[in-house]
Amino acid sequence: MKLGWLIPLYFLLFSLFFSSNSCALPLPSCPHGQSAALTQFNNSFSVDCSVLPWQVHMTKKTISWKEGTNCCLWDGVMCDTETGNVIALDLSFSCLVGPLHSNSTLFLLPHLRNLNLAGNHFNMSPIASQFGQLTSLIHLNISESGFRGKIPLAISHLSKLLSLDLSENHDLIFEGHVFENVVKNLTQLRHLHLSYINMSSVAPTSFINISSYITTLILEENGLQGKFPDDVFHFPYLQKFNLLEDVNQLELRFPKTNWSGPLKSLLVSAYLQELPDSIGNLRSLEILELLNGNFKGPIPASLGNLTQLEHLYLSSNNFGGPIPYSIFNLTQVQFLDLSGNNLVGSLPSKVSGLSQLSILRLDHNFLSGRVPSWLFSLPSLVELMLNNNKLNGTFELDKLSEISKLEQLSLSDNALSSFTSASNANYSLPNLVRLELSSCSISEFPNFVRNLEGLYFLNLSYNRIQVIEADMFLKLKGLQVLDLSHNIPLSVRNNSEVDLVLPLFGDLSLSSCNITELSNFLTTQESLNFLDLSNNNIQGQVTEQENNWGSNLFNLDLSKNLLTALEYYPWKSIEILDLGSNLLEGPLVTPPPSTMVFLISNNRLNGEIPSSICDPVRSDYLLVLDLSYNNLSGAISKCLGLRHLAGLNLQGNSFHGNVPDFCVERDDVLESLNLNNNDFDGSLPKSLANCTVLEVLNLGNNKINDTYPYWLGDLPELKVLVLRSNYFHGQIAHSANESHFSTLQILDVSHNKFSGFLPTTYFTNFKGMMNLVNVDMAYMRGRFEDYTDSMVLTMKGEEIVLERILTIFAAIDMSSNRFEGTIPETVGNLISLIVLNFSHNHLTGHIPSSLGNLAALESLDLSCNRLVDEIPSQLTGLNFLEVLNLSDNHLVGLIPQGKQFNTFLNDSYVGNTGLCGFPVSKSCGRSDPQPAIYDEREVDSAFGLNWKFVMMGYGCGLVFGFSAGYVMMTIRKPKWLVGMIQRAGNRVLRRFKKIR
Repeated sequence: MKLGWLIPLYFLLFSLFFSSNSCALPLPSCPHGQSAALTQFNNSFSVDCSVLPWQVHMTKKTISWKEGTNCCLWDGVMCDTETGNVIALDLSFSCLVGPLHSNSTLFLLPHLRNLNLAGNHFNMSPIASQFGQLTSLIHLNISESGFRGKIPLAISHLSKLLSLDLSENHDLIFEGHVFENVVKNLTQLRHLHLSYINMSSVAPTSFINISSYITTLILEENGLQGKFPDDVFHFPYLQKFNLLEDVNQLELRFPKTNWSGPLKSLLVSAYLQELPDSIGNLRSLEILELLNGNFKGPIPASLGNLTQLEHLYLSSNNFGGPIPYSIFNLTQVQFLDLSGNNLVGSLPSKVSGLSQLSILRLDHNFLSGRVPSWLFSLPSLVELMLNNNKLNGTFELDKLSEISKLEQLSLSDNALSSFTSASNANYSLPNLVRLELSSCSISEFPNFVRNLEGLYFLNLSYNRIQVIEADMFLKLKGLQVLDLSHNIPLSVRNNSEVDLVLPLFGDLSLSSCNITELSNFLTTQESLNFLDLSNNNIQGQVTEQENNWGSNLFNLDLSKNLLTALEYYPWKSIEILDLGSNLLEGPLVTPPPSTMVFLISNNRLNGEIPSSICDPVRSDYLLVLDLSYNNLSGAISKCLGLRHLAGLNLQGNSFHGNVPDFCVERDDVLESLNLNNNDFDGSLPKSLANCTVLEVLNLGNNKINDTYPYWLGDLPELKVLVLRSNYFHGQIAHSANESHFSTLQILDVSHNKFSGFLPTTYFTNFKGMMNLVNVDMAYMRGRFEDYTDSMVLTMKGEEIVLERILTIFAAIDMSSNRFEGTIPETVGNLISLIVLNFSHNHLTGHIPSSLGNLAALESLDLSCNRLVDEIPSQLTGLNFLEVLNLSDNHLVGLIPQGKQFNTFLNDSYVGNTGLCGFPVSKSCGRSDPQPAIYDEREVDSAFGLNWKFVMMGYGCGLVFGFSAGYVMMTIRKPKWLVGMIQRAGNRVLRRFKKIR
């Protein structure tokens, strides 16, 4: 919640006071010098509200300023009633544009007590040290005004300040020593707003010295690091405390004892692990918001003591156990959000509070039992989110008629056995606009939905609905989004004589419905801009003469020739079109001109890419093109490289010839280029060095013959580089440029002919593999939610398709080359690595003990080299190591024991005749440790995979590609891999926090 822009109450009252036209008392005359100073100050700016389009409530106050008139009558100016001196100036949100210089006449107003310049645009001016001359100031607000640079020490001279707001000047820097002087000298400070400025060099302990009178302390997205002192919570007048950090580098503890006081609003998003019972002592608390804090343990029952509580947000934490019943008895609570935790148990059968409740979010937990009837008697309920739990039993839809104010309802992804509804249900929920009933075992279209005239979002995916009739939507004229995906088999029919057109209908998903043809209902929806027909059985074959936008379609069977029929259908607004994984045959045709994302992978298309794909009319629209896994062939037209594409995926075809020039223009937008598994040859085009926003480059499994493309190292966004299985050769030369490949997270150069020593300097440069704790866990997708990058993981020659790449995944595979020399100690600095593979080379020397620093490592393969000496005992500290392959080296001595090492079998060490101790058969002449018993639990059924653990130890031949996320496997499925994937979603971020 962004509150930095809010002006404190006194500023509002202040503005209302002198903006009124009260004539009760005669106003004194403004001194000439101060009037002139204000006039000159105003003349130094332009007044232009168009520069600040994001601001609201803009007023051109200074337009009313007329030279020669009494400035005490000017808008925004307030004078002392006796002396006429200007004592207050409120020019907030006044469209002032221009730099605020250090010689500004503003600083010639020594009597100013209140100064509000918030919401203007001072052109990235530094905050002038002359602000420190205004020593009479008690209120200063310069928030949201485009200031930049270092906050001057002179601010600490304003010792009379009661309030200071510097927030939302994103380029401001508060240095540590300056902040310490400010909190030391501003002893009267009540209100301090510092959100969205850089305070990364400020020691959190400095806040101990803040004014004991502090009432409001707002700190949001400041980059604070370290431990925040809990003594702040004992300040006797503190009423409002906001500390929100998206990147959790800040640790915070709440007091466990003696915590009381007048606190009314507590908003915290930082690294917290426990919510103590003492929270229940804050009897004045009205707002409690604790988000993304990594809280563990139960929710304290003492929250039920907070009888004044109106807003309770505890979402996106790790709270476990049941929900305390005391929370359901809070009589004043309006917003209750416990979503995204690990809460279990059932909801109470009856409650005595919640009469004011308007929003209830309990989604994404593990709640079970029945949906209680009291939910349908809450008179103020507007939003009810129960999705992604384990609620069961029969749900009576007719009960919804009792909560007439309801606007949003989600029951998706529960274990509800069935839905019941009167067959002639004629009630309506006039305010319902969003309804989500995905994965609810629904077997037919719910009758009551037909009457929801205000509905704009409907999700019925993952059910068992078999028939959808067009007349079901006759009253849903406002429908915008409809998701019917994963209803197998689904038939969409139109038995009405009149074509039904939904005027706002823009988003339709029919993915995975076993559809073989399209109904007239779909073909008449002119406003569609998103259409997902992927993973069906839609067939179609296009002949050469039909592959033309101007062809005669009169006799075409449109249901059987979808590709050609695209021109016939009135889908002139389509922006995202997904036809992937169908049975479409014949040559590729171009999508409608409005298309921005065209996905048609995993079909049976053949021939070359038509030249019409480069039609100038499409040059400004088509941004993502996925033609992967078809039978397309031929050379790639140079025009394709010249298009302004953000994503291009051609993998799994038979394209040949040279890779065309991409990013010929330096302002190119290419983010992802995947040419994997084709027949491209020749050398790489140097124009790739111009792809300044490129994140993913996959050139694997081709016939490219070149040296290592060191010149790609200057790309500032490159995260994934795959060169595997080509004819790259020569040495990977060292780089003196420390920024080379500094953002790289995944490097795969395996199965080439590289030689020489491993590139030590690059391991020093790989900053992207050193600390991913600051990275939000998501999928690499660029700007488009509907398209994600994919890669292939190869194991013993068998491929596993990994359909998404996590942004927090880091890996190196340099296997199957001709590298020699030792493994550099600097590899141990890459502490975010999950996969490391140096196998099948000519490496010598010992295994560096620094590899024990790779605390996130899950797979280590050093097999088939010439490594010597003992296995470092430090490797036993790799708590997440699932796969270890040290086979076929010259290692000697006792195999170290402990933790994960006790789970590895003989295959991990085969071919090292000098090794002894468990698990190899050779004894070291003393009592060897007993083998550990490994837990053979099945993998979580949420993955849809039901197979047992397989001990890993494949000897030479274990080869890795990279990624994590959703997995589509066509071979046996090793548990270590699924465990890796599962943890990537649930534990990786916490692991990285521990590594810190």
